[in-house]
Amino acid sequence: MKVNASWILIFLFSLILIFIAWVYRERLSEFRSLGLLGIFLINFFGSATLFVPAPAIATVVVGGALYPPIAVALVSAVGSALGDSLGFLLGHSGRRALYSKKQPLWMKVTMKEFKRYGSLIIFVFALIPNPLFDFIGILAGMFSFSLFRFFILLLAGRLLRDILLAYLGHRLMLH
Repeated sequence: MKVNASWILIFLFSLILIFIAWVYRERLSEFRSLGLLGIFLINFFGSATLFVPAPAIATVVVGGALYPPIAVALVSAVGSALGDSLGFLLGHSGRRALYSKKQPLWMKVTMKEFKRYGSLIIFVFALIPNPLFDFIGILAGMFSFSLFRFFILLLAGRLLRDILLAYLGHRLMLH
């Protein structure tokens, strides 16, 4: 099995970014003073920390009370979609290491179902706040889902979620 050096570099780069985001997760609140850029950064780094919850969603609600809700939703959705794409890249770059000629039954079934329902799974899991999305992103990468399609579905789910959250913050400020 030949492993392409560029995929090894992407895998290592993804791991380094995830590690940095995890180490500095407590300092995310310092980005608040940067306004919309801070909301983008918090959502990017909050989503880049695999399986570790971060306070990113709270910034969308608070940001909606301080800034135009659509602007908050856009920057937070793009930030979180970019951060969550690291899981996809990790899964995609490490897929050859996990594949073997004789795959376990659970992997064959999961791959078949993901190919069938992957778009819906990605959109729904991007829409609802949950810690499982990182796993979905890794699976999408492992199963050679289109990165472009993954990103568009992820961005659409996050954007819809963040519009609702930002307007919630905006409405709370009005009352």
